[in-house]
Amino acid sequence: MRFFLQLSILLIIFSLSQNCFGGPNEPETPEVIPVEEEIPTEVLLKTLESGSNFDRGQAAIQLGNRGVTKAIPTLRKMLSDKDPGLRAGAAIALGDLKDKNSSSIIANIMWSDTENPKDVYLDALTRMKDTSVASRIYPLLNDENATLRLQTVDALVQIGATSVGSQILLMAQKNKNREKDKTFAMALGKLKVSSAETYLIGLTKIQDESPTLAASYLALGRINAKNANDVLISALTLPYDKGKENASMALIEIGNPLVVPKVFSVLKSENLESKMYATDVLCAIPSKEASKLAFALLNSEETKNWGYAAKIIGRQKYKEAKNRLEELLVKPSTPERDNFAEALGWIGDPSSIPVLRKILLSGEKEGPYGSAWALGVMGTKEAVPDLLLALDKGDAKLMGYALEALGSIADPSSLPKLKELLNDRPKMAPQILSTVALIPSEEARLLIEEATKSKNAEVYRPAMEEIAKRKDKKSIPLLIQFTNGDDAEKRKLSYYALTAITGQKFRTAKEWNVWVKDNP
Repeated sequence: MRFFLQLSILLIIFSLSQNCFGGPNEPETPEVIPVEEEIPTEVLLKTLESGSNFDRGQAAIQLGNRGVTKAIPTLRKMLSDKDPGLRAGAAIALGDLKDKNSSSIIANIMWSDTENPKDVYLDALTRMKDTSVASRIYPLLNDENATLRLQTVDALVQIGATSVGSQILLMAQKNKNREKDKTFAMALGKLKVSSAETYLIGLTKIQDESPTLAASYLALGRINAKNANDVLISALTLPYDKGKENASMALIEIGNPLVVPKVFSVLKSENLESKMYATDVLCAIPSKEASKLAFALLNSEETKNWGYAAKIIGRQKYKEAKNRLEELLVKPSTPERDNFAEALGWIGDPSSIPVLRKILLSGEKEGPYGSAWALGVMGTKEAVPDLLLALDKGDAKLMGYALEALGSIADPSSLPKLKELLNDRPKMAPQILSTVALIPSEEARLLIEEATKSKNAEVYRPAMEEIAKRKDKKSIPLLIQFTNGDDAEKRKLSYYALTAITGQKFRTAKEWNVWVKDNP
């Protein structure tokens, strides 16, 4: 019975920790399961005192999630309860409430409680963000459980446990387990323990193409290692793809322009991944030398590397190459033409706009996508009619780029077409409404609000999300209508949107109605 109580509480923890809306990089708004009206806070407080163990556990989690500090005294008492589920639930709730007076108690229970897994209490301490217990946490980096070790790294980073960096390095130097080396590398890197440079470089001498090797490269960048440049440049040419990726990220983080000539030589490699990651480095480290080398390459016969050169020139905003980029962009024989269009966008010279508009509607396989992006990033209002025409090309990829560009330009004249597109293509509602939301006009707000009234979940869910993101108080009356409506899912979504706009965290229609009455 205790197992099922504990499992129930952990499932609640997971459920309540999830954001109702999708992240910014998700292609679709995730499905939201309709729920009934939530229990009022006062009822939860009474349940916490006198309910069944099952109900008390659920009440603890919900009160912690709601930030109800009145529950703290009772929750502290629950830490010593005989029921492991209640102890776990109380710890998580106190973590959410940032009750640092409970930190050391929870840390001690983490090591003494044999009925609950350590990760429950570690989760609570992570939420607490109390650096004073770092010395009780870091020994878990040496645990035999790989998942717990990774969670420990995250916990140390979340609480900002830089004070135990030297202790972690000492533990790492004594370690003989290659798999655990990965954990130590991650911890030392994320905590930016600069004294770990020699140790981390030593880990890279074992070329086993392991997660430990990849983690070591990344950590060297995070600690801004002064003596790791050659090691990292060499890694770009090795067969281990994850190692190449992490080495490029490390070089970018260190940002030493002296590496440019050696990194540029990697473009002569036949390995596409090596060339791609070398290009990333050359794009990211500000360097006039990188620009000049790339421009020389663009004027050479090495056509297979022109696309990489265009990227570098664009990101470095090397205006001297503008005419050459335009010249090559209009030639159908030029490889990777989208890179040339994007480079012109990065440079941002208005004189490139006619060429970009021409390529946008050319119907060719390469060039229109980069042109749409470039016109958007340049904020080219005169290109809005062309971008609207691109929406009718029937090319889903071009449509996506055009929508992104229209959002960047944010011209209200695009709204009628966007409204039409929303009616015709409801499955694209997340992208369309995201574009609409970037337009700062009343008409745009009303269009989004109208979409929330749709019966199609593919439309009203992203519409609610965009209202939450815009945080326009003029949308409050509409949301209050939903809180008092019969649609359980829209009611739930309206709570989250209202919280985003007002900063209040009410969970029932009654509470929202009272608040609105008091704040007309």
